Amino acid sequence: MIASAATVVFVIMVCVVLYHVIKIVIAIRAIVERLEAGSDVIADDVSAMRDFVKSGGLVSYIINRVSPKQRSTRSSRTKQAADDAND
Repeated sequence: MIASAATVVFVIMVCVVLYHVIKIVIAIRAIVERLEAGSDVIADDVSAMRDFVKSGGLVSYIINRVSPKQRSTRSSRTKQAADDAND
């Protein structure tokens, strides 16, 4: 009699543990799906950046940001001064 009662309690405890394990597995599956979706977005972004670098867009962007603004040349300043003098 005691052995059968212990068996019933043990089976109930195993069922409770399995229920919680299944909940954890479902939560992990949802997290993995979100990670896979995020990794697809990151892969697309990396691919677009790679294409941008290959096309030379990155180099020209960096050069335009680093180089100082173009100054007017001496001949254009002289020409402008002459035009101002004639007016």
